[in-house]
Amino acid sequence: MKKKLTAADMHDPQVIAETPWFSMRKVGIDVAPGERRDFYSIHYPRPAVGIVAIQDEKVLLIRHYRYLIDKVVWAIPSGGVDEGEDPAVAALRELREETGWQAQRVEEIIRFNPSYGSSDQLFITWLATGLRWVGMDADQDEVMETGWFTFDEINQLIARGEMPDGLSLVPLQKIIGGVLILVAQLWFRWRMLKPLSLIHI
Repeated sequence: MKKKLTAADMHDPQVIAETPWFSMRKVGIDVAPGERRDFYSIHYPRPAVGIVAIQDEKVLLIRHYRYLIDKVVWAIPSGGVDEGEDPAVAALRELREETGWQAQRVEEIIRFNPSYGSSDQLFITWLATGLRWVGMDADQDEVMETGWFTFDEINQLIARGEMPDGLSLVPLQKIIGGVLILVAQLWFRWRMLKPLSLIHI
């Protein structure tokens, strides 16, 4: 498909299945003159949020079982935005519900569409700081445990396949990459200011 679609290119839209969280849709699309194809997609009416909570240079992760890959894995806290709920408020709520930690501040990291070939889901990620422990919800039954990890430890989890969730990896890699760039910039400035005779590499 090499063009931007208009309403005239789309025909006979149908909702094939619907759940409280998303729906599966089918539409016929004119991809070229005389050529029409059926496209199937998953539609999400509201975005989802993910939270990178940081304290003392460590990131708070959750460990849970993922049915579709049949694995117990680590991930950042995440969840859906309720109808009429502000995404930042949803991030604070999901963090508290899944970990028992309350954040004083959240700042958007990045928003992205993780699987735009088959879904219109929007994922908005937040950096949470100013944390205090308020306790887990008594009816919480999804999270097996929580843990605090350094950036090096997170890279090790990723390398071992214990953190395969792309929704977690994008904001974490953005933060880790930003930290590495900052370190490199500081080193470069120090290198330019320091007399060559005092530099030992």
